Amino acid sequence: MGGRWLRAAARFLGVLIVLFSALWGALALWFQLPLEQTPRLAVIAAFLLLAGLTLAGLFRRRLRDAFIAYAAAFAALLLWWGTIHPSNDRDFAPAVAHGVTGVLRGDELTVQNVRNFNWRSEQDFDENWEERSYDLEKLEGADFYLVYFMGPLIAHSMVSFNFEGGRHLLFSIEIRPERHEAFSALGGFFRKFELIFLAGDERDYLFLRKERGEDARLFRLRLTQTQARKLLLEYISEANALAAHPQFYNTLTANCNSTIFVMIRSLFPNFPKDWRVVLNGFLPGFFYDHNLVDTRVPLDELIARAHVTDRIAPGLSEAEFGARLRENLPDPNR
Repeated sequence: MGGRWLRAAARFLGVLIVLFSALWGALALWFQLPLEQTPRLAVIAAFLLLAGLTLAGLFRRRLRDAFIAYAAAFAALLLWWGTIHPSNDRDFAPAVAHGVTGVLRGDELTVQNVRNFNWRSEQDFDENWEERSYDLEKLEGADFYLVYFMGPLIAHSMVSFNFEGGRHLLFSIEIRPERHEAFSALGGFFRKFELIFLAGDERDYLFLRKERGEDARLFRLRLTQTQARKLLLEYISEANALAAHPQFYNTLTANCNSTIFVMIRSLFPNFPKDWRVVLNGFLPGFFYDHNLVDTRVPLDELIARAHVTDRIAPGLSEAEFGARLRENLPDPNR
């Protein structure tokens, strides 16, 4: 009796292993196999057929023989998977052609590859990459952008650092698609894209997001100058490291939002953990509960006043644009 239950449990475990590994393997082949669609589908079909025959073998009590062939095929797939490495030398789309880097000399931060595109539409734009210098003694604080592009649960997170005189340096952590590639959340689990740190003029990033029909919201953060400086320099440090050692974007563990909070926790170990850091569409409530934004106004009012998409207008200077977006926004530092 005990042997029968043991065999049944082994068979059930074997089924789960084959099913999940076959699904993972099929998706890995789909996103990474360097073949045209038809031969790629043929390879995937052959792999899934072998998985199906393995499952059939399990139920015919040919456990060992069934697993040997499939295990060999899956081991070969894993060996091939290990040969896929990130690179900074691909034909990347123009908007992500250059990652930001920076050099600190005393209090002067020189930032290379600051993006300042002129967008007429998502397909019609003038490219402009700049080198800019910032006096960290004039750093005033930082703000947090949430750009909602796929419903209320998930948003794109960006941090903008504010300097005296109305200057702003915005950081955006993104996928780095090649010219022919489009965003795929599922592909982000399968080494489809590299990760990139971008920095740029707020006008560039906000115009592009508005052009895409996305909903931009701006929250002013409760940060001291010292805290903002630490976070800014952590951005630069991580960006410099990424320029030297590329890594893959991951939809769950290395994305626009999780990477920010990994940096924050490396600087401030007692920073609170919360499920809303994953479902970042709910971050306004997280900010509010932990006193990171202005709590002198109700949360609903804070969220309502954070909508800035309608304020994004052409023909403004950098300072005018930033002031227009921040007009009448609750500021916890005042």
